[in-house]
Amino acid sequence: MTTIAIGKAIQAFRREMNLTQEELANRIPIHRSVLARIENGERQLPSAYDTVVSGLSWKLALEIADERTGGYISNILEDVPNLDLHPAALKDVLLKQLAEAGKALERLTMAKHISPEKRKENAETVWHEMRVVIETANVMQGVLEDEFGLDRKRLIQKHELEVKKCDR
Repeated sequence: MTTIAIGKAIQAFRREMNLTQEELANRIPIHRSVLARIENGERQLPSAYDTVVSGLSWKLALEIADERTGGYISNILEDVPNLDLHPAALKDVLLKQLAEAGKALERLTMAKHISPEKRKENAETVWHEMRVVIETANVMQGVLEDEFGLDRKRLIQKHELEVKKCDR
């Protein structure tokens, strides 16, 4: 992803929310002229603002994660631009992908007597299936936030606390 992609995503978000550059700049907070240069692809979003900007929208969070991880966390919205973002449609897609990942996991064997090439091939299949599930699940989380007005920060804090307590 390029600097332009994040800037265009920020611009699209701003327009979708019907905000001026000044209003969005105040929310970040960043100078309006810097925001304009980011939106135009003339300047990169400073990483110090990643958390604030990601907190504005799950779509922006995906763009930033894709950029900052060099695609390790990719933005499925770019890869599959016609993805139906209705929660019911995503649920069906995610369930199908989970089933496919489960089948790939069942075929994965760790036994040393199986040929290393076959084991590697199966491991790559599992890796790809898991990545598809993760990407779709990230989108599903964002869609659920939008659809039901969920507070991402509160949910993340709750989840992290449950993990620390071994409740999850």
